[in-house]
Amino acid sequence: MTENASKNVSYEQFHDEWLAEIKDQSLSSLQKGRRFAVKLITQWLGVTSEDEDFFVCDGSRDGGIDVAYLQRQDRDYGNQAIDSIEGDTWYLVQSKYGASFLGTESIITDGCKIVETLQGKKLNLSTESQQLLRKIALFREQASDADRIVLVFATCDPITEADRQALWSVKSHAREQGISNFDVEEVSIRTVWDSLSDVDPSRISVKLSGQFIEQYSGLLVGTVSLLDLFEFLRTYQKQSGSLDQLYEKNVRQFLGGRRKINKGIANTLQESPEKFGLYNNGITVVVSGYARDQDRESITMNDPYIVNGCQTTRTIWEVLDSKLNSGGTGTNAANESWKERVRRGGVVAKIVKSDYIELPKITRFTNSQNAVREQDFIALHSGFQGWASDIASRYNIFLEIQRGGIECRKALEKRNPNTKTFAHYANAFELIKVYGAGWIGVPGLAFNKNAPFLPTGSIYQKMVCESNERPFGADDLYAAYILKCAADRIGFGRKAKQASRHLSRYLFYHITMRILENMILLTPELRQPNVSLLALTEAMLKLSKDSAKDAFDILCNSAVGVIDQYFLRANDNSIHSERLLLDVYNGNINGFLKSEDLGKKEASPVLVQLIAMNNSAMNISMGGKSPRECVASALIATI
Repeated sequence: MTENASKNVSYEQFHDEWLAEIKDQSLSSLQKGRRFAVKLITQWLGVTSEDEDFFVCDGSRDGGIDVAYLQRQDRDYGNQAIDSIEGDTWYLVQSKYGASFLGTESIITDGCKIVETLQGKKLNLSTESQQLLRKIALFREQASDADRIVLVFATCDPITEADRQALWSVKSHAREQGISNFDVEEVSIRTVWDSLSDVDPSRISVKLSGQFIEQYSGLLVGTVSLLDLFEFLRTYQKQSGSLDQLYEKNVRQFLGGRRKINKGIANTLQESPEKFGLYNNGITVVVSGYARDQDRESITMNDPYIVNGCQTTRTIWEVLDSKLNSGGTGTNAANESWKERVRRGGVVAKIVKSDYIELPKITRFTNSQNAVREQDFIALHSGFQGWASDIASRYNIFLEIQRGGIECRKALEKRNPNTKTFAHYANAFELIKVYGAGWIGVPGLAFNKNAPFLPTGSIYQKMVCESNERPFGADDLYAAYILKCAADRIGFGRKAKQASRHLSRYLFYHITMRILENMILLTPELRQPNVSLLALTEAMLKLSKDSAKDAFDILCNSAVGVIDQYFLRANDNSIHSERLLLDVYNGNINGFLKSEDLGKKEASPVLVQLIAMNNSAMNISMGGKSPRECVASALIATI
């Protein structure tokens, strides 16, 4: 984070800044609660409320569900191992802002209310809640073992241990009622705070049973049974509210996906759990301290983090949780046989005592034999942090590279008047997706997926490797920021007044850059026989100047005009004429706009033709300069 803001801000200051916009006295209680829920969940999951899979349905007839989000399988098929399993997850959020949280009573009452809603027992639901429930019902009918429904209890401050026990009782109740793959999680402002890399998280001490020997001071090596490891994971989740924190020191958070599991590991656990230790490399846990219990059969670990074995432990958790915690009072012979074999299964474990200075080395070395490349370890430090520093010094923009970073920075600025005050704030990942949709030309992927744009993803790699003239950097991010701000001003998203702009934000980025690309090609003074990524960035930087405002408006308005025509059903060159939309997506525009090949001639020839027609029309003069000449004048003004 730029200037290590979180090291100079307390949690209380961060907490107050985070809530500042929610405490707006002009808002009603319902509006405050809604704003709180949306902000917390979008930061926690790393999504936006504009996503078509994000639902807000709070109110008097919401069935207990204030916010819901469907996290779809997000894989970069061109750049990911085939043995990685990632399912879909419905997050159903019960939000408690301020005085609405009554502790254990609230958790049990509202949790059971949501279970009844899922069972169809709540009939007097709002229209929005009914629509959402139909989607969830269909999801349950076709869910695989990798899919989940997660009840999320969202509060301002962390809940107590008694509250967590109540939340787990709701999970047991739901599974007893036949809602398989039902899980629970808690999230609070503290969850966001703890995710900041400069912050020391809440202290946690958890016991792990196993046979260990001390190789030398600070290193324990031994074996742990699968059941004991599962119990450790379960205890950790109960104490922390989420297993995610257990992997915060791993490169996991930059690899995409919140719960990927490994097909090979899962198959071994299902079919030969007693042989698990033969096929697995083991896990490494870094702790701030440890102590042997008196019986020497267990180790109490302080502040444990799994830095190697993320997939191993995640898969153990998913498989054992589904088989051991699914409820039911009867017996199943096959399952009982499996339980007997799993009791004989184990895994090799290392427990390393280390300060935070050694953590990056341990993470790097313990992962060196896995399919984790060097970029996974250096991306945050040499990539994002370098870009954050550069864009701050050149353009006075704070680049958020961790959730909650903007609030933390603003709190620092308020606390210390002598601290540099930023004029603007932007999220790094959002800008990378803008760049991907516009410069790289993959609006469908940007709309539909995150994985290809993460440091190990195929689009990210293309982005940083194809800038041959110079490395990708702050100028490119600033150019993407300019384009994003234009889209914000125009008003794309769910609340857009024009229907054509509800789903077309990423398409706007793509069309704008294709029009600009054509203008560069047709401007002889620029001498660009082939338009590079660098040329597009330089053109956007020129158009960002105050003197080029009219030219930039012409460019953006042209792109909006193409979009409005494309979505006009009565237009011969409309999206409704695309064969791919009709033949593959059965008229589902949302699905079509998420197509990986959207923007290419073979997938969307009508769109390509409409852009070409617009480019020709921009050469037509209405008495003065043509639109193309106006933009070209701005592009050559500084040559």
